[in-house]
Formats: sequence, C-alpha cells, structure tokens
Amino acid sequence: MRIGYLLFSGGLFSGGLLVASLAVVRKIIRTDAPRCERLRLLEVDDVSSSPYAVTLPLNDATQAPGHYAIWFDSGRGYAQLGAVLAVDERASIVTRAVVIARGTPLRAGLSARWSGVVPSQAVDVALPFTAVTVPTALGPAPAYRFDAPIDRLPASTWAIHIHGQGASRAGPLRGVPVAHCAGLTSLVVSYRNDHEAPSSRDRKSMLGQTEWRDIDAALTYAVAHGAEKIILVGWSMGATIALQLTRSSQHRKRIIGLCLIAPVVNWRATILAAGRRARVPAPVTRLALHALESPSWRRVTGLQEPIRLGDLNWIDNGFDLEVPTLVLHSFGDLSVPIALSRAFADAHTGLVELVTLPPAPHTLEWNRSPHLWESALSEWLHRIQLSRSPWRSSE
Repeated sequence: MRIGYLLFSGGLFSGGLLVASLAVVRKIIRTDAPRCERLRLLEVDDVSSSPYAVTLPLNDATQAPGHYAIWFDSGRGYAQLGAVLAVDERASIVTRAVVIARGTPLRAGLSARWSGVVPSQAVDVALPFTAVTVPTALGPAPAYRFDAPIDRLPASTWAIHIHGQGASRAGPLRGVPVAHCAGLTSLVVSYRNDHEAPSSRDRKSMLGQTEWRDIDAALTYAVAHGAEKIILVGWSMGATIALQLTRSSQHRKRIIGLCLIAPVVNWRATILAAGRRARVPAPVTRLALHALESPSWRRVTGLQEPIRLGDLNWIDNGFDLEVPTLVLHSFGDLSVPIALSRAFADAHTGLVELVTLPPAPHTLEWNRSPHLWESALSEWLHRIQLSRSPWRSSE
C-alpha cells in the first residue's frame, strides 16, 4: 500500500515537473508573447500647452532619466517621452514631457505599455531612408536602408542592425545616427517570426540557430549593393545572430567588427539565470533545457529541430571568434546578467572590449545614457575603420 502511494505521488511529481518544464519551453521559444498595457495614464495636458506633458504612476521605470516611449490603445497609440518635469513622491506620480505623439490621441484613463523603442519609425530618425526588401529562403523580408552621407558615397562599409527576440526593426534604429555619422550605410533588417519577415513552419524562436540565415541574406544584399566590409550591430538575441554569422556566413570574411548590445552570449546560462530570478525550481529549468535540445521532444515542443545550446555558448565554445567586438551592457540588466558579458570578454582578451554603462533594464542602455552609449560606439567605429587588421580582407 505504501509503495503504491509512493509510486502514485512520484507520478504526480513527474507529471507536474513535465507540465511546468513545457510551460518554460513555450515561454522561451514563443514569438507571439502578449504585450500588456498596465500603466495608467493619470493626466494629459492640453496639447496646446508647452511643454505638452503626461502624468503617470511613479516607479523606477517612469522616473528614470533618458528617453522612453509608451504604447496605448492596444498599440494604436504611441508617444515618445522626454525629460522628467516633476515628481510628487507623496502622490506617487511623475510628469514627463511628450516629444512625439501619434495614432490614438493621448487622454487620461487609458492604459499603456512602457517601452524603450525610441524612435519607433524610420522617419523619426530624421535621415533619408529607403524601404527595401531582402530576398530570403522563406520569402522577401522588409528592411530599412539608410545610405551614408552624400560626401562619403559610395560607402564601402555597411552596418547591419539586428533586433532581438520579440522585437522589431524599430529597436535598432537607435544606433543608425551613430553609424551614419561614422560614414556607414545602415541596413536595419527583419528576420523570420518577428511579424514583419516571413514565418517559419513552426513559428518558433530558435534563439539564433536558424535566424542567422535571414541576416546572411541581408549581407548578400549589402554586398550586391557595394558593401566591401560589414559591421554587425546586434541587440540581445540579435547579438547571438551576429556571432553565428562570424562562424557560418558565406560573407564572414567581410565582417570587420561586431557591436553587441546587452548580448546573449550563452543561452543556457541566461535561461538558468532567468529561472532563478523567477524562482522556478531548478529541476524544472533543467528539464526545459533538455527538452529544447532533445530530438525526441520535438513533437511536444513544436520545434522543427532541436536547439544546440552548446553552439550558442560563445564563452566556452567561441574559440573561433576572430572579429574585434564591442559590448555595451548595463549593471541594471536583470534579463541577461552582465556577468556573462564579463566572462565573454575574459574569454576573448584583446578581442572583446566591454563598456559598462549606468544601470538600465535590458537593452535600455541607450535610453538611460544616450551620450555615453553613442560616444562609445562612435569612437569604436572610427577605430575599427582605421584599423589595418587582417579582418579587413574580403572574399
């Protein structure tokens, strides 16, 4: 009787472990995560006032210095926010300037979502651009092309800007002005399952393992239009993709530098850290990692192929990295610990330069400290272009 009870209890535990692990897997690879608007707009000035302002509940995000945005009315409204104009700690409210607003008019009572997407459209960059498409194996993927300054044309060096998981082309627009000032042509790309480019059959994120192929097609586009040297600017999972390109791209010899913002350089360690932060039991997270890697779990996870997490570990398995790399990361990143960027830099001494920026959430380093961020990238871009290292050789 006791043995039967133990077996029954063990079965319940195993079943619960399996269900919980699959829930973790789905969260890791999903590309359609809901975007909840939970931030209440408390007060909105008359649009004729100067400065036009909005009042929000006070929290660490809404009172942070820098440039941010809010999306509201189920994403139909957007406002770019600037300086903090007033803070009332007793009432727990903060008032910020509104720089740009479009779509649904701002009004008190609406719910909004806090965002670092500044700017949100290519036109907001205030530079000439062309909407282009990149032919990929899955179909045409939209991209923005910002040509180099007229006095620098034709530009032989291009910057390819790669967004992160669950993001869009709007995110990397923050880096385009710096690349433009450095004399580069910028291509801001989309890739499979980001709701702009064509989707794969499974519509799942492969954490960079397959997404790099779409960006390789973007490199082919750049080379066909005059690019002799390429610098990859990757954000979060976009950094994983950039690193994969140095190993697998047909144009890898043209890649002369990487700039990685809040990079995922070791997916296994990143997922384990996220599990600890969310207080997910360690056995659940470990089983989820096994499910991602196991061919026998494909029918359950819905993945077309297992994810080789070892290949996405550039700390322990990045011995073949030969491209000068700048990492911009913040102590305040709770999603991708900066300790992993430090370990990455230590594993590639003399090749990887880590610039630590003031505390900011994941990929909001520019938003928090735009001058420091832009200065670091600008100085590095000029150094890379002046360098006569062997990485400048072409195919």
